[in-house]
Amino acid sequence: MARSKASAPGADWMREHGPGYPLVLSSRARIARNLEGLPFPIAAGEEDLEKARGMVLEAVSRRVAEDRDWEVSFAEELSRNRLEMMAEEHITPAAFSDRIGGRAVAIGPNDGRSVMVNEEDHVRIQAILPGAQFMKAWKAADEIDTVLETEVQYCYDQRLGYLTSSPSNIGTGLRVSAMLHLPALVTTGDIGKTISALAQAGIYVRGLYGEGSGVAGNIFQISNRQTLGRTEEFIVSNMDMIVRQVVDNERTARKMMLREAELDLADRAYRSLGVVERCRRVCYYEALELISLIKLGVDTEVLPVSDFNILEVGVAISPYHLREFLGGEAGEEDVDRERSVHLRKMLDL
Repeated sequence: MARSKASAPGADWMREHGPGYPLVLSSRARIARNLEGLPFPIAAGEEDLEKARGMVLEAVSRRVAEDRDWEVSFAEELSRNRLEMMAEEHITPAAFSDRIGGRAVAIGPNDGRSVMVNEEDHVRIQAILPGAQFMKAWKAADEIDTVLETEVQYCYDQRLGYLTSSPSNIGTGLRVSAMLHLPALVTTGDIGKTISALAQAGIYVRGLYGEGSGVAGNIFQISNRQTLGRTEEFIVSNMDMIVRQVVDNERTARKMMLREAELDLADRAYRSLGVVERCRRVCYYEALELISLIKLGVDTEVLPVSDFNILEVGVAISPYHLREFLGGEAGEEDVDRERSVHLRKMLDL
């Protein structure tokens, strides 16, 4: 298992198309676990955090990464740019960089798997795949969880299940989420009804970077709210069913726009394309809105532009990826200027 402070984590899964593309951008399964006999990270001191990190990484090295190279990074040894880049690639949450002592992340070899140590819980096992592949993502995460449990003892209650820092994760500790691009529902104003229906079905609706983030580029993350009293199989199959319903709603909204407001749809797409072609600087969130409408125009065939992966472009133009590209110390104005150049290159304009 390689240890590196310099190389940036990969995001190869973002370049691929999975089932449900272009509406379903990704599937994620995340399993939360804590170690028996140690205080949870939120209440742990430096010695306990170091002990937990050593136990988890030793188990990962011995049982998970024995046949393939995983890359391990200690948070305190990474630059601010690297920490933020991992969040931009959806490997870690944005809050991972808030308190870095005792934290680490082990990243699989370009396959969307990772193990995060000492964030909210001692262990966060994650698997991300392109498109709607919820069962496959859960099985990938569960495989890691199963082998780790042979090496370390988890906090487990016979009545409640796995114990976690957040009460909402108690039980299976499993969160299954989907990242969806829903520009037509937003444009038609039907997104409010969709969000209300999801809330009634026990589904969280969040922004591009999950909890605490706002919606940008018409990209939404949805995930199960309840883990207690539900089996993993139920959580996975229920998410698959709900995503199919949301995707059907988005497709219906796109058909309605083409039938009743094709000129308006084309105008929005072409205006966005014109801004990208001519702008000399653009902020991140404006850029996401622009590429979202361009992507909608491409998907509905009202815009004669080559197809592109909105997630891949979004990561390439994100603030810390561009700052790294420019040498790590670039100011906001330089980043905004370079973003306009990157956009044109990535969209082949």
